[in-house]
Amino acid sequence: MKIRNQRALAGLRDQIRQIEGVGEAAGHPVLPLGIPAIDEALPEGGLPLGGVHEVRGPGAASGSGAATGFCAAILARLAAEDGRPVLWLSRGEDLYLPGLMRFGLRPGPLLTVSRIAKQADMLWAMEEALRCTALCAVVAEIRQADFTASRRVQLAAETAGVTGFLLSEGSDVGASTALTRWQVRAAPSLPTGLPHHGLQSVGMPAWHVDLLRCRAGRPGSWSVIWDQDGWSALEPAPRQAAFSLAG
Repeated sequence: MKIRNQRALAGLRDQIRQIEGVGEAAGHPVLPLGIPAIDEALPEGGLPLGGVHEVRGPGAASGSGAATGFCAAILARLAAEDGRPVLWLSRGEDLYLPGLMRFGLRPGPLLTVSRIAKQADMLWAMEEALRCTALCAVVAEIRQADFTASRRVQLAAETAGVTGFLLSEGSDVGASTALTRWQVRAAPSLPTGLPHHGLQSVGMPAWHVDLLRCRAGRPGSWSVIWDQDGWSALEPAPRQAAFSLAG
């Protein structure tokens, strides 16, 4: 009876994924991120492709570079497996390519368009780019997308099978049709133990990653570190027992 119930439950989950259009059960590929704890929370063990995802930082003053680095690491993994280039739509003067290369995103498969100041222009450019099947992914730096704009880029991504990322700052997320919503904050880096000119070198990047929303998946929180071998989840430090000495 237990096995029968488990099979019935698995069948219902597949039907839900097909209705929602998420994951391999619905005919859409997924991208494993390479961190088992996170992949287990995602539908079919990976980030659903052919849709739009939100990656949010805490704000410029608090280090929104953490969200940029997290997004770059995902894009590097996607570009390496897919082979098609990534288009990055930037609000600023230009992207700092050496910083993106640190997370594996090389200049070769990366196309950039800079100085898109108006959000309406940014969302229009993203929607048009998502319809281009010569790309594997499109990133747009935005302030906030309302439900209508989010729905338009989501439909464009689903139609062409290109994956989109809305990279923004702040915690006011509003309504959205994105498949996943991530909040990424900088975490204290771990020392490398390698001295540089007599000083302790800067540690490897570390992030607090919150999966706030995931269609056909489940939310969760993790601490992640990036080193020369890629990223991995940080295990929580063991709690120290408290002792009191009388005397």
